[in-house]
Amino acid sequence: MYRGFRRKNFVCNLSAGKLIISAAVAGEITLNPVVMATLTGVGLTLKAVASLKKYDKKTEQANFARIEYQKVLDEIRFYLRGEIFDEKVFLNRLKMIDNFVTDHCMEIPLSISKKYEKTFAPL
Repeated sequence: MYRGFRRKNFVCNLSAGKLIISAAVAGEITLNPVVMATLTGVGLTLKAVASLKKYDKKTEQANFARIEYQKVLDEIRFYLRGEIFDEKVFLNRLKMIDNFVTDHCMEIPLSISKKYEKTFAPL
């Protein structure tokens, strides 16, 4: 999800910027206000869509969840390498992280959930 939101945000902002710059260049060359207004309008609309969808906020939320769960996986690796394992402390910390991510981050989209179930469903 993180990569998808980051990509969507980048494409929307880059396209909007290119359209607005193209409008300025085309307006200078053709001296036609219709061309300039059309390109600027499309660029601003695209920028508004990116702001309305809040891709930057969704990117931050998905990145936070990704980082927290990566920390949990790293901690499990340390335990497997022979470090001391306190199951109660680990499970309490994992529960706390799960609750925080569930409360403050977005829901998993249905398409990703189906893909996960298809990949990891028991045979």
